[in-house]
Amino acid sequence: MKPTRLELNPQFPILVARAGLSLRAFARRAGLGFSTIMGLMHPELHPGRRGGMQLRTAWLLANAYSEIVRIDPDAAFALLIIERRADVSTEEPSPRPR
Repeated sequence: MKPTRLELNPQFPILVARAGLSLRAFARRAGLGFSTIMGLMHPELHPGRRGGMQLRTAWLLANAYSEIVRIDPDAAFALLIIERRADVSTEEPSPRPR
């Protein structure tokens, strides 16, 4: 089974704006740094990063959004987060612990 890679929906900034918040204010509400949000929105600017976001981060975003727009957290997760099957063959192997 291939691992799942979590990414932000490209519509994320629009969804946050529709909820009446700036990205900075949303990051504060979610308990995340603004730089984390920007890194997730623009992974191409961080070539050293591997993989998508952590599951914990995804749920922090979904829970904050669900509270703001008053929807179920699972529905918020489905709106904000894209789950992709990671292509294991194209990723570099993890270094072995010594």
